[in-house]
Amino acid sequence: MEQRLKVSTFLKFWAPLALMQVIMSFEFPAIIAFISRIGDAKENLAIFTVVTSLSLLLEGVIIQMLSAATALCDSWNNYQRVKHFLLIVLALLVATHLFCILPGPFGFIATTLLRIEPDYIESTRIAFLLMLPWVPTIGVRRLWQGVLIRNGRTGLVSMITVIRIIVCIAALAFMLSFRNVPGCYVASIALSLGVTAGAISAYLFARPILRELRNVVTPETMSWRELTLFYLPLAMTSFVTEADRPIIAAGISRGLLPTESLAGWGEVISIISVFRALCYSTQEASIALFSTKENNQVIRRAVFRICAVVCGTCFFCIFVPPVRQYIFINISGLTPELAQLCKVPLMVISITLFTFPVIAWLRSVNIYNKTTRNIGWAVFMNLIAVTLAVVVLDNGFSMLGLMVGAISYIFAMTAESGYLTIKNISSNNSY
Repeated sequence: MEQRLKVSTFLKFWAPLALMQVIMSFEFPAIIAFISRIGDAKENLAIFTVVTSLSLLLEGVIIQMLSAATALCDSWNNYQRVKHFLLIVLALLVATHLFCILPGPFGFIATTLLRIEPDYIESTRIAFLLMLPWVPTIGVRRLWQGVLIRNGRTGLVSMITVIRIIVCIAALAFMLSFRNVPGCYVASIALSLGVTAGAISAYLFARPILRELRNVVTPETMSWRELTLFYLPLAMTSFVTEADRPIIAAGISRGLLPTESLAGWGEVISIISVFRALCYSTQEASIALFSTKENNQVIRRAVFRICAVVCGTCFFCIFVPPVRQYIFINISGLTPELAQLCKVPLMVISITLFTFPVIAWLRSVNIYNKTTRNIGWAVFMNLIAVTLAVVVLDNGFSMLGLMVGAISYIFAMTAESGYLTIKNISSNNSY
């Protein structure tokens, strides 16, 4: 008889994954703080927001490789199939990145889609070029991290992230002396170095497990069709999540005070993302520990307790003025004017905190049950909602760009969580 899972066991398994997400979530705020303290901060923050939006859009296709590897890499032949699938996807993404960097395509993206001011287009293109290592290194790193999670080595997963952040911050500190280099360039270089270090360390940590995995071969290897049908909705999940960023950025740039709003949006979404990441970090832990009905109910209780604490902490940071001001001014280095501009939009977007535990739990259930199509449809609802919200708000209202972003984000997350909830109820799921 399988041993009954305890909440404390889940917490010990989850804690390193949460640490990984926290460290990763502080990466962007740290870079924002760096950019805020050098010349032309407003312009460089706006460029950095656009560059990260585009880079994260490409990354979205492979971000769920962590969950896929956790769920599927149970043998050497299945690991090899997942790895080869990933390499094909990465080759296509790198080719797409290279194409978008070309002056012609990038000019179209910058002027027609994102409405970037002409003076900033070339700087944005170069900063985007410097982000070329971003997608391939993150893809292979998440594959090997998934292998580590499946084998219970969650402590090593968080150690990989520590290495990544140390390299990134060291690069930022080193380049502080190069004051003539634009902050957006420095940020792109530091991020690229950090993710490269993370990929190398992930491989080194996973090598002993991979050597052992060579001796584990299942009778049947997952077919390309099965793998594609499993992963395509997951790829769509993260792709749409990251696609929200440039869509929202386009909406912000069409609102009032576009440059100031783009600069502030990076801070607003970074704060929310820290706490969203903590909730979402329960996903891989749930997938790895799912077993009996009774144990799964223990996992569900643990997930929602964790998320309640996380969301309560976030509300405290947002709605207690001294704490919020300390984050804006002392940690992120925003100017008092920009901090004041961000205050109300941050309060408004905090409504989305109620959707995070629902999405985190129901995604893990669908991945474990291999009903990932439900996740795909949920994020499709997300995409429709955010696009309609941006179009309506920009064309029907004269509104601060930051408010356009906050309200659009609320519609997107509500649509996704609502669809997953409806599907879970209709399927009479016992989880």
